[in-house]
Amino acid sequence: MKIKKIIYLTFLTSAILSSCTNDDDHQGLPDTKKAVSFNTTITSNSVSRAVGDAWNEGDKVGIFMIPEGGTLATALAVNKKYSASASGELTYDSEDQAIYFPSDGSKVNFVTYYPYTTEINNNQIAIDVTNQSSQAGIDLLYAPTNTGFTNISGKVALKFTHQLTRMVLNITKASDVKLDNFGIKLLGTETKGTFDLATGTLTPSTQDVSEIAYKITDKGNNQLQAEAIVLPSNKLGDDASIEFTIGSQKFKQSLAGSNLNSASNYDYNVDISNNNGKPEVVVGTASITDWVSISGDDINIDLGSGTTDPDPTPTDPTTGVEQTIFAETFGTTAKIGKYWPGVNQFTGWDNSSLTFTDNYLDGSYSKASVRSTSTMDSHVWFASGYNSGLEISGFSTTGYTNLKLSYSITANKSGNQDVIQVKCGSTTMKVPSVDISTINTYQTVELSDLPADITSIEFISSADTNTAGYRIDNVKLVGTK
Repeated sequence: MKIKKIIYLTFLTSAILSSCTNDDDHQGLPDTKKAVSFNTTITSNSVSRAVGDAWNEGDKVGIFMIPEGGTLATALAVNKKYSASASGELTYDSEDQAIYFPSDGSKVNFVTYYPYTTEINNNQIAIDVTNQSSQAGIDLLYAPTNTGFTNISGKVALKFTHQLTRMVLNITKASDVKLDNFGIKLLGTETKGTFDLATGTLTPSTQDVSEIAYKITDKGNNQLQAEAIVLPSNKLGDDASIEFTIGSQKFKQSLAGSNLNSASNYDYNVDISNNNGKPEVVVGTASITDWVSISGDDINIDLGSGTTDPDPTPTDPTTGVEQTIFAETFGTTAKIGKYWPGVNQFTGWDNSSLTFTDNYLDGSYSKASVRSTSTMDSHVWFASGYNSGLEISGFSTTGYTNLKLSYSITANKSGNQDVIQVKCGSTTMKVPSVDISTINTYQTVELSDLPADITSIEFISSADTNTAGYRIDNVKLVGTK
């Protein structure tokens, strides 16, 4: 009996070992359960994630995986929490948060956002920029994909974009100026809103208009920096302003009618000096920084008299000061009968002294019209499938150098910003090829090295290439003089 048991155990052991060997032979076959791995980029040039393109170790992001052609309502993975490394790799926080590709090889896409929250209602997350003490906590990043990924795909590349607006004042203080009771506030702007993860649409709450105190940092050597991350706005209200306080003196610089574009940085240089015993603040040339670069308007503040100098004297006459030649936000529009006014019909331009023309009329009718929507104020609409244009002429650039043109653009569905051509004088400019990341949400184009002495700028839509319908707003031409 003992011999039989030994023989049986020997056979059983051999069978088990054989089974293990067979399993090893199949290790090269594809695993039907493959975890998704991610790497990320943030579109800007700074060194701090809250204001640029690098993650802080452990930043939390939320991820949805949806079947191709599906929506967040049909998501296969819902609001999973991943942590970012400083190099941009995303790792799930725990096994129950891991996301796996469908084992049948079907295509999926992803919607990713920062900062992570569990409070999501109807696909919307709350935004509140009232407290600027922790700007990393109020920054909003968003990264949807639309190319389709399967279980044979490599790492999923996520390109995050900032959804809010950054305003920066770089301050140089004269050594003989005392900044007693010093403060800077942004007044009259919305401070709360909601962001729709399904559409990428940010909606400010018009019921929550309050002041925002800039976060001020002493950089040493009489250098300070004031920063605020704020909600974007197509057109600020009449009460919007920047308020400077030194001691008991205040000055308000109106921002009424200005725009704050999402993913844009408004960067100003500020000089505070002693003018005959009275403090003087000069906010001069705006410089290009991270996020999408927008040149802010020049502001002069004399706290001694409490007035604005409309024609600032350059601190360095050999280099000049960047000045706004014209800025056009297309006024306020309304339908004429059943139809929006064409470019050649509209009369409510901000710059009534300039001439606005569509040189591609269909008979007597312009296919480029001035219209608005429930979420967008007046803008020029270039309908798909038609030749149309908007030429702005009648301005002078004589004596200006370093001309720059900026404008806001979006489309009614997927497209590229270079579909709308731009001519400065007789020169066709090279518009950077950048996809419209979110439909009906503006992004900014800035063109530099414009030809000298131009007197016209034209936006041109071709029937052959415009298949989406495009919107143009906030056209601004600046130059150094």
